[in-house]
Formats: sequence, structure tokens, C-alpha cells
Amino acid sequence: MKVIYVRVSTANQNVERQLLNEKEFDLTFVDVCSGAIPFKDRKQATKLLKNKEITHITISEITRLGRNMNDILKTIQHFTDEGVNILIENLGLTTLLPNGQPNDTASLVINIMSSIGQYERALLKERTKQGIDIAKAKGAYLGRKRGATKDIKEYKSTYKKDIEAVKSLLHQNYNLSQISDELKIPRSRLYTFKSKKLITTK
Repeated sequence: MKVIYVRVSTANQNVERQLLNEKEFDLTFVDVCSGAIPFKDRKQATKLLKNKEITHITISEITRLGRNMNDILKTIQHFTDEGVNILIENLGLTTLLPNGQPNDTASLVINIMSSIGQYERALLKERTKQGIDIAKAKGAYLGRKRGATKDIKEYKSTYKKDIEAVKSLLHQNYNLSQISDELKIPRSRLYTFKSKKLITTK
């Protein structure tokens, strides 16, 4: 079974770029969470880890697995031990060779890229902290504005008709990709409905 795994940090981010070839896969797993959250603690990743029928996983880039090098390597090692091949699209690399053995070249590149990703995240956090400290010193930092995130009740009210239509098709065993095509609703919005628990999929 071939699947695709997608992760975006917030519900407002567009998942379309990571789902360009979604129809080529048997299942799609989408997590809306920070890359700092361990892979095993993510809702959809947990389902991915438990599914013993999966043989191939596609991700758009290594950071979709996470931002912590140790966690990324631990996740890849788990799938390697299970004989599951991971394709990292932007690198054009797979974690297993055609004979099923670990790909040493991929392992080397993944180690390097994971280290760089972790370093970049630490650097960004430090720069953000420095920026806030400077703003506070100038009396210009007010923190996050109340209401910056749309209240879930308001969101539910805004998209009430869409949500009801989606629920109806889900009861008819449509998947999210089919629903997007049928109702002309962006898949990113459907995954937002799902992340906010306004709809439930199997």
C-alpha cells in the first residue's frame, strides 16, 4: 500500500503543494501541528505507524517528519525496521534500496538535512526572542492580539452549509479528495474542518 504523509504547522496553511499527486496513493495522512511535536504523538502519524499494510510512504521534504533530528532518525529507523520505504520528493531519495536494504546515501543526506533543519529552527527561535526583547525594551511589544485566531463558533457559522454538505458526502463514503472535486471546496479547507473537529473521517 502506497500512502502520502503531509504536515502543516497551522490550519490556515495550504496543503495543496504537498498533495499534487494525491490520486496516485491509496491513503492520505494529514497532520496540522508543529514540527516540534514528536512524530509518534501526532494524530495521523499514529495511525500511519500502526498500519501494517503500508509499504511506501511519500513526503514532500524531510521537515514534514519533524524539526528534531533525533526524532526524525528514530521515525525513519522504525519504518526501515518494518520494511517500509520512504520517498523524500525534494531530495529524490528513498530510504530503502530496490533489494530492501537501507540506503546509506539517503541516510547520510537525511542526517545532514535534519541537522541543518534543527539548527535553522533554533536560530529562528533565537532571532524571534531577540526581536521581542528589543520591542519590549522600546515599549512596542503588545503580544498577540485577542481574536487573532478565528473563534471556532464563528468559523462553524461561516462555513455551516459547506460543513453540512461535506458531512452528507462522508456518510456516503466519499473521501476528502472526491468531496473537494464534487463540492469545489479547497482541500485545505476540508483539512481545516477536520483539524477543528467539525467533521470526522475514518
